[in-house]
Amino acid sequence: MIRVTVNVLRKWITCGIALGLLAAGQVLPAAEFQFDAEDQSRTSASQSSPANQEAFEPSKQSSAPQPARSSVSLAPAVVMVRCKLGQSYTQTLTLTNQTHQEFVFEMVAQDVVVRDGKRGFVPAGETPQGIAETAVFSQKKVVVKPGQSATVGVTFTVPPETSLRAVVALFRGLNNLSSGGPVMMTGSLGALFTFTVSEDFQIAGSLIAVTAQSATANLGISQVLTNTGSEPVIAGGMAALLNEAGTLVGKASFEEQRLLPGEQLTFSAVCPTELKTGRYRVFASFQYEDKVITNSRDFTVP
Repeated sequence: MIRVTVNVLRKWITCGIALGLLAAGQVLPAAEFQFDAEDQSRTSASQSSPANQEAFEPSKQSSAPQPARSSVSLAPAVVMVRCKLGQSYTQTLTLTNQTHQEFVFEMVAQDVVVRDGKRGFVPAGETPQGIAETAVFSQKKVVVKPGQSATVGVTFTVPPETSLRAVVALFRGLNNLSSGGPVMMTGSLGALFTFTVSEDFQIAGSLIAVTAQSATANLGISQVLTNTGSEPVIAGGMAALLNEAGTLVGKASFEEQRLLPGEQLTFSAVCPTELKTGRYRVFASFQYEDKVITNSRDFTVP
């Protein structure tokens, strides 16, 4: 049986919370057609904040100059708003065309709806008490020439009685793009808006799953988290592995993910070292807002 003293556990939890706070401060790059990642913008209900863009830097490991990458980017790609029911919020979106082709977009809004733990997108007006149908765009059609940028203002009003907490402002492509073959396609980009109207932040965790290590892979750790509250949250955390003597033998981080109310997501991590034969206990600790949820599981490495 694994023995974990109170002092050891307290030290690990303190360490896990500190590392979780560091992870929570990460900022992701702007969204592009390649869908590299997200540019997070924390904003209040009373004012809009400018896009937070980071300059692209070529890899320092390469001595040869790198050609500029063609892309179409949107910033901010995520806007997190704290407000009250019935309030309106205005944000300016900037789309940059770094290609040699002109793009034409129409502006539309879609509600983000969670059903059976999965996120889906519903056109404006199809969801009762939806946020998307309140969208007011400064222009409905946008033309962005090569090497230029275009800005669009959008205002959303959170209905007085709604359980929805997210909406997408979508730049829907109207012109066809060549894929180099007979198939033609269009490109669209969207900015996600989340709305927090209360302090009802709650997350529930499933049993921790452990994937046995093999000759080609280290031990895997995963847990399904469900947002059981009424507000969006961003969760991330750490996994710590203790041997039978209660000694910390490894730790790994769970990448941050956004959970809308009712949404379920799997958080996964990989033990950085190969474990010796024996009995172990894994602690999985997640932080969201100012709360921490921790679960544990015993397992054996044959």
